[in-house]
Amino acid sequence: MASVSAVLLQRSSSRAREYLRLQRTASYSVALHLEGEGLRWWWSNSCGRGGRFGARAAHRMAGSGEGENGGVPEGGEVAMAPGVVTGGVEDAYGEDRATEDQPVTPWAVCIASGHSLLRDPRHNKGLSFTEKERDAHYLRGLLPPVVLSQDLQEKRMLQNVRQFQVPLQRYTALMDLQERNERLFYKLLIDNVEELLPVVYTPTVGEACQKYGSIFRRPQGLYVSLKDKGRILEVLRNWPEKSIQVIVVTDGERILGLGDLGCQGMGIPVGKLALYTALGGVRPSACLPITLDVGTNNEDLLKDEFYIGLKQRRATGQEYSELLDEFMAAVRQNYGQKVLVQFEDFANHNAFTLLEKYRTNHLVFNDDIQGTAAVVLAGLIAALKSVGGTLADHTFLFFGAGEAGTGIAELVALEISRQAKVSVEAARKKIWLVDSKGLIVTSRKETLQPFKKRYAHEHEPVKDLLGAVKAIRPIALIGSAGVGQSFTKEVIEAMSSINERPIILALSNPTSQSECTAEQAYTWSQGRAIFGSGSPFDPVKYNDKLFVPAQANNAYIFPGFGLGVVISGAIRVSDDMVLAAAEGLAEQVTPEHIEKGLIYPPFSIIRKISANIAARVAAKAYDLGMASQLPRPKDLVKYAESCMYSPVYRSYR
Repeated sequence: MASVSAVLLQRSSSRAREYLRLQRTASYSVALHLEGEGLRWWWSNSCGRGGRFGARAAHRMAGSGEGENGGVPEGGEVAMAPGVVTGGVEDAYGEDRATEDQPVTPWAVCIASGHSLLRDPRHNKGLSFTEKERDAHYLRGLLPPVVLSQDLQEKRMLQNVRQFQVPLQRYTALMDLQERNERLFYKLLIDNVEELLPVVYTPTVGEACQKYGSIFRRPQGLYVSLKDKGRILEVLRNWPEKSIQVIVVTDGERILGLGDLGCQGMGIPVGKLALYTALGGVRPSACLPITLDVGTNNEDLLKDEFYIGLKQRRATGQEYSELLDEFMAAVRQNYGQKVLVQFEDFANHNAFTLLEKYRTNHLVFNDDIQGTAAVVLAGLIAALKSVGGTLADHTFLFFGAGEAGTGIAELVALEISRQAKVSVEAARKKIWLVDSKGLIVTSRKETLQPFKKRYAHEHEPVKDLLGAVKAIRPIALIGSAGVGQSFTKEVIEAMSSINERPIILALSNPTSQSECTAEQAYTWSQGRAIFGSGSPFDPVKYNDKLFVPAQANNAYIFPGFGLGVVISGAIRVSDDMVLAAAEGLAEQVTPEHIEKGLIYPPFSIIRKISANIAARVAAKAYDLGMASQLPRPKDLVKYAESCMYSPVYRSYR
């Protein structure tokens, strides 16, 4: 039997002591000792587990026979720790007496109260605890006497964040808030989303990932490394939450436009899931950020003494594939088949392979491929409300043929095929791609990667982007190559000479990698461009007219998409569901938005947008027979809104 110590912190009471029966689970035994309803007591075992319970919880535990075996076998023993005193001043746990060489028990609190409640980010309310709550949960004296409303706390925190001039300092301040007061963090983000989104996510999160080793304070997700091969299920079970609905996972090889950041890419899953909650309403406790550490090929990180990941070259081939297979199997075994796994910032050579490999047997979504495609398609549909015609009436040129570029192209082709009732192969003829070697044409087919070959059309070779624009004469130029300033003045002027309202989408992140700035697009097109970008740009004044650049941010799509998958209980993600998300976003763009040059609705109504997208996605899942949440709600928009997480403080008994 496991060795056990039980230490009772007794509180004065006139009631008689009550000895409850001995309790045993598969891994521990403990004696419960209760003195009055106000008693607080502690238990621990040799496995390092421990807890603190109130009287009612103790009664429930003792009477329920918790644990697999329940009760104590004949001959079982419980060793009571020496020095049980009512004052609780003795070093009962031996931590002060222990040397650095002696192990001590890492105590954990099961029912939060007092100091531990103030350290619990999910339940901590800071100065918003009422007088009654302070008495009921032993907080009296642990807080200053003032009681503040959550709105006043939010006002003060926003003022503090604004005092920082450096974006990374703002990011750190917000992450610190998330770690100490979860509800206040999300209320602040929801109420000020347009101001704080660039801080919590792109472009600031890119710098945060680059410096993650230096600013690292405490882990915010799960790290699964090559060292864990063969025991990934065990690692997943170490995460305290068991009801997980959305996982965002990265291997850190292609973080935004910054390249291989290895284990420090954790900032991306953490940021994405913060937006799942703030923008899409998925509960924080149902979200799990994961980084797969398979090494890094970044020489600077390998030499960095503060790097937090494995200092070895990236695993490839069979070793990499086996780790991913084990990870996906462990996720399914631990959380079931209805947990959405979002692949994030995997390199091109893995992104397409993983999506195709797992999409038939797992609920998977790649935001870089499918999410980016949906938000860009929505922008193109909205832009055509100003330009005129349908997608099938125009030609599109992509600068960048990686996972984002080809993902967008494929979804646009799918939408053209649906609208024009032609085959996807025929629809692809409307789409041309330029990569680092020039226009993708049939004469290059032998040297092209498989996902590029479908867009190799008959044409003379063209070596540069300007030549491709002049040859193809597209209505829209879409950049996703991560090559900053590649949309030169000559390129924009060429687009403007071909079209009255050229569509210019500079999608690469962060801002330094953007193909052009908003000011350049409007100036070089003489104010005629319909502009969208991946990173935010300030409004531009040209010829006394104010232009508000549209941000083609994936945050328009993936939070609502994920919510739709969750509320419908979808078991697979289909292309039709991604198309439904794009159409749901496009229909939120009003004529007033178009008049201002906007091809996306304002982020200030993002929760309304997400609810509508979720409803469209869920409806498609039900129509395709992929939904398991039955019966189907009559009003999916209202149902989606009712399922959204609220960051408003709860009252405690």
